[in-house]
Amino acid sequence: MRVLFFSLVLLCSKFSIASDLILAKEIKLQSKSLGEQRNLLIKLPKKYHNEENSYPVLYVLHGQWDMLSTLSTLDLLENQIPNFIVVGIESRGKELSPENGKTTPFANFLVKEVVPYVNENYRVADYSILSGHSNSGRFLLDYWLSDNPVFSKYFAFSPSLDDGYIVDKLSKSNSEALKRSAPLTITIANEGEHMQKPFTELTEKLSNLLKASFEFQKFPEQTHRTTKHPSMQFALQSTFAGWEPTYEVKVSGLDGLKKHYTDLSEKFGFKVLVPTETLQRLTAHYAISDNAVEELNKHISFTINQSSEGIDSLFEISDYLSSNGYKEAGDNILNEICNQAKNDQRCSG
Repeated sequence: MRVLFFSLVLLCSKFSIASDLILAKEIKLQSKSLGEQRNLLIKLPKKYHNEENSYPVLYVLHGQWDMLSTLSTLDLLENQIPNFIVVGIESRGKELSPENGKTTPFANFLVKEVVPYVNENYRVADYSILSGHSNSGRFLLDYWLSDNPVFSKYFAFSPSLDDGYIVDKLSKSNSEALKRSAPLTITIANEGEHMQKPFTELTEKLSNLLKASFEFQKFPEQTHRTTKHPSMQFALQSTFAGWEPTYEVKVSGLDGLKKHYTDLSEKFGFKVLVPTETLQRLTAHYAISDNAVEELNKHISFTINQSSEGIDSLFEISDYLSSNGYKEAGDNILNEICNQAKNDQRCSG
């Protein structure tokens, strides 16, 4: 039955519809903090407009350069991590440099203008990540050390540490406050001694703090530039390890599947729905399986009630099975859909 289930994954992929590639929507935000107009690149999840649920936000500094690599990594990790609203923030040069402990204009722009704009205009969950590479990674670490609890997690990829500022600021920071800080992931590429030494000092100091959530990863085979992809992949997979249920959980029954996503919701603090594609494939699995009518009906009922797109996905899989040698299975799905949604126009006649 495992082979059959995974074959259904391939069959269901045929429902995909080709469309034009749209990287992101460009938003021009007039910033009071910066005294100029600044671009944001915003990419919504594929089904954002078809559903009512909220999504976590991934904020990407250096958005003009790092948005593409971020989106390609998210695409590769589909189903292994949540669906994100991704916000690429145009940022550059000296505006990312620290100012002797003062809140910089760019920090004000980020926290007082960008985040409120996103929160007011999109359905956001109460979970966000700030990501930065190179000197935007240093900005991120400086902000993280300032004990500002705006973001749920921080990713710093090959941050610029060679001037010693971050290590020095860490040495002066309150260790008890650091233990309460949001989780932090830091990576480094093959950077040379000028970066390796402060990275080692930084990680050693952070590692000595008990009950703190820090994560470090070296990528000696990567350059400063090429580390973006593997760093983002590592950070996301580590943060959301166990996001996708195992095969055993998927076919253990609806109760086990629901518990998996309920546990994720409790762990991350936002509602996580069972993916419609997963429910669609499991419906096909139980429709074809022997002695699985009860689980089939449970999955159909849950799929219909979880989201507005659920019933459409069930009609799709019913039609597909009926047209590809599984007419009885397709009819069983159709009959149960119409038993539970009698008023749907596709059930009349």
